[in-house]
Amino acid sequence: MKCLYYTTLVPLCMIAFNLHTLKGSIDFKAGPETVLFELFTRNNPDVAQILQVDDNALLEQSNYNSSLPTKIFAHGWVGFPDQGYSSKNEYLLREDCNFISVDWSVLASGDHTFVAINNVPVAGAATGAFVDFLVSQGAPLTSFHLIGFSMGAHVVGNAGGLLVSGKLPRITGLDPAANDFPLESLDTRLDTTDASFVDVIHTSSVAFINATGHADFYPNGGVLQPGCPVPDSECCNHCRVVDLYAESINTPLGFNAFSCDSWENYQSGYCNQNAQAQMGERVSVNAQGLYYLATNSQSPYAQG
Repeated sequence: MKCLYYTTLVPLCMIAFNLHTLKGSIDFKAGPETVLFELFTRNNPDVAQILQVDDNALLEQSNYNSSLPTKIFAHGWVGFPDQGYSSKNEYLLREDCNFISVDWSVLASGDHTFVAINNVPVAGAATGAFVDFLVSQGAPLTSFHLIGFSMGAHVVGNAGGLLVSGKLPRITGLDPAANDFPLESLDTRLDTTDASFVDVIHTSSVAFINATGHADFYPNGGVLQPGCPVPDSECCNHCRVVDLYAESINTPLGFNAFSCDSWENYQSGYCNQNAQAQMGERVSVNAQGLYYLATNSQSPYAQG
């Protein structure tokens, strides 16, 4: 699993479980200045150029091109920017674009509840300010697409909600964190007011309860993913969404999903005549409601 490991090859989600007991051992006083932005382009596909809010010198010295589409990816709780690298590789293969991985790892470290309540809004505000900064330097707001994994989905949601330059055209949430983000807390979690179109993919949550987008996709029912162990000690179900999304960028088959009200009805064939939509990068902005689909247990995951 590409999203499960960092340089130590220790499962990130397992680290998260261990860190949950360490409240007070991390410096929680970190501020927005700790949020950095890693820029990758076809001119520097492997070595990041670091950008910061309102730093014109760094921007001018970089390979950033305001005329190109810009994809911004935010990692999850106790995660690192490399959680977005599989999508980065696929996007740069597909098109000439700016890919920016948000490094909010300092703020993302610590007790889950503390980070959710206190640090996600800080990281979200910094990310929103960064988008506003790029817009002030000539980038059209229509060129931006923000993507967030787990708690990072709420980071980009906060960014969209706080944007000064207008409304983002699209935000994609990859299995948004549910714990500590109640549905009624629209100011702190990803919701449909944060962008003109919000699409969400769920791989370890429950349908209806966690539907938060204009279009919500539930591969394999959205709870248990084929090929993941039971019990899932390494967050395989949760992290599978990163691989599914990365594959969706260039897959020749596509992740075709059917509008449906439950996984059971999808499996029974009751939804075979319903509206269809592609899950992932190729989703239509006209997609609305809940969608279900099946995937393979290993890469390539798409079944068409």
